[in-house]
Amino acid sequence: MQCGVVMEELAVEVLARREVMALVEVARMEPQAWPDVGDPGSVEEIREAFGRRCWVQYMPHPAGAIEVRETGWVG
Repeated sequence: MQCGVVMEELAVEVLARREVMALVEVARMEPQAWPDVGDPGSVEEIREAFGRRCWVQYMPHPAGAIEVRETGWVG
């Protein structure tokens, strides 16, 4: 039975990673579409994007790149 539990945890981790990576791609394609959550007066533009069960905090860079600062998973 323990093997089943480990496999279930691995499956959840794989699904979480896929959903986070999909959200990162959405944020990268249109980084300005998500709210800026940086502190007032900050020189960094920090944004957050939200999926159904995950979120990503990132900083947009020129040429379509984003720097992922943090990710989270609900569940």
